[in-house]
Amino acid sequence: MFVLGAEELKSAERILKGLFPESLKVYGCLFNINRGKPYIWEVIADSWPDFKAIICKPNQQCRQDYRDREATTNMCHVYSRDQDSLLKLLSALLDWSQYTLLAGIDVKYLDAVKELAAHNNTPTRMEVVMVVMTLDDVSHLKGPDSDLVSSRLKPLTAAFADLVDSRGKFKCRESYNSVLTYISDYPSLSVRGPDGAPVSWVLLYHHGALGRLHTEPQHRGQGHARTLLRSVARELHAQGRPVYGFVEEGNAVSFSLFTSLGFTHQPDYRPVWLVLNPEKQASQDPCC
Repeated sequence: MFVLGAEELKSAERILKGLFPESLKVYGCLFNINRGKPYIWEVIADSWPDFKAIICKPNQQCRQDYRDREATTNMCHVYSRDQDSLLKLLSALLDWSQYTLLAGIDVKYLDAVKELAAHNNTPTRMEVVMVVMTLDDVSHLKGPDSDLVSSRLKPLTAAFADLVDSRGKFKCRESYNSVLTYISDYPSLSVRGPDGAPVSWVLLYHHGALGRLHTEPQHRGQGHARTLLRSVARELHAQGRPVYGFVEEGNAVSFSLFTSLGFTHQPDYRPVWLVLNPEKQASQDPCC
């Protein structure tokens, strides 16, 4: 087990860039860390420099003071290209008595990880299976540009964090804190209404994925989501960021939206979100 320092983080980012789409989640974390947005992560590999598994996890000391969704769920971002290496790293790294969210496990490793958890007397629950939608080149974007005037397209600001959070799945102080950080630290974009308030928006998570895409019901059917995704994709590409998002398996509407814009996916790759000790969720996650 090897904890990555500043130089190793830069090297790992370069290596992971050649391993998309499986590495995108951890790559996105490292991209932000290496550009001065460290969040509260520590990054651990199974070995160095020839690593085969790598995990970004919340620093346990910081978790005591930093209250947001990622900290309270103990969210660990996972990448591996070898099952045995992943199992060894998880065995060495995890406190199997804690409530933990393992995010981004390749579905082909899922049974082995669940068996490892069972060996440690740790119950599990599969949260969700995702499809990774990627846009490798903005020239592949499909469809016409929007005729919205630029004055209606503006980044989100902290003043609208409560509004954005209120439209999400979770509504609590920890969820609000996450949204506030996303808006403050990473690119975002919104369509503004006549009163200046956002009527549609998209932002980035800590791991660099597009997320929180939402349009207020009375403003749907006007192409706002398409406009936002096209515009923010160009901005992210110009910044050298990967352009990608997760769509829940079976969500035909979101899948159709991304594919209609030119995003593609790798059919044989599915990342999974797996909860350890789900019975402890109510006490660990105040949003429940």
